[in-house]
Amino acid sequence: MRGGKNKKRTDHKSESAGLLEQDENFYFIAGYTDGGFPYGITWEEYEAEQRGELIKATVAEGEPMKELKLTKQQFQEIVDAYDIFVDGLDAFLNIETGDVVTLRTFDRDEEDEELSENIEEGFNEIYFRIPQRESDEGYADMVDFTETIEDKKLQSNLMHILSGGKKIFRRFKDALSSDSEQLERYYQFVEEQNRKRVSDWLESIEVKLILE
Repeated sequence: MRGGKNKKRTDHKSESAGLLEQDENFYFIAGYTDGGFPYGITWEEYEAEQRGELIKATVAEGEPMKELKLTKQQFQEIVDAYDIFVDGLDAFLNIETGDVVTLRTFDRDEEDEELSENIEEGFNEIYFRIPQRESDEGYADMVDFTETIEDKKLQSNLMHILSGGKKIFRRFKDALSSDSEQLERYYQFVEEQNRKRVSDWLESIEVKLILE
């Protein structure tokens, strides 16, 4: 990994403060040299990845997508990592084995440091950081699900909640809890949406999913 320009990224740092070890040059500090200099993923590399440029640059034109055979359990682990945010942990997918590995972002032990080095060496080739579900995706799921509800009274109540106010997610689920069947159907709906998003993400990194 290359060193970055001496330029602060305050917009990104505010979003991920406390989650990654980083500074004004590095989005992800994997470790330090004997001389005390950091190495890892620079802000430029991170931003290029976000735009998809880094991935495109590492895949030859016309090269077939890499096939990744996963059991249902392995695929579910990826979906869970995408859906469930755990403070202080980052999840990565090893596209050679299909395993999900988690890396602590602070208070690391020797095992964490070794894993960090492996991830840094194989970043965007073997190890890919699993994205987190965005809040706007969760809101879109609630809207889309509400449109499928046949009970007009319940549907109207949910649409009113979605129109604004505080704690929309909590109020939405509380309203659905009055109908256990609809609540369960909502959870299944969200799970299916997450599966689709994970499948789309795999495709974006040139990985073809094959469920065994």
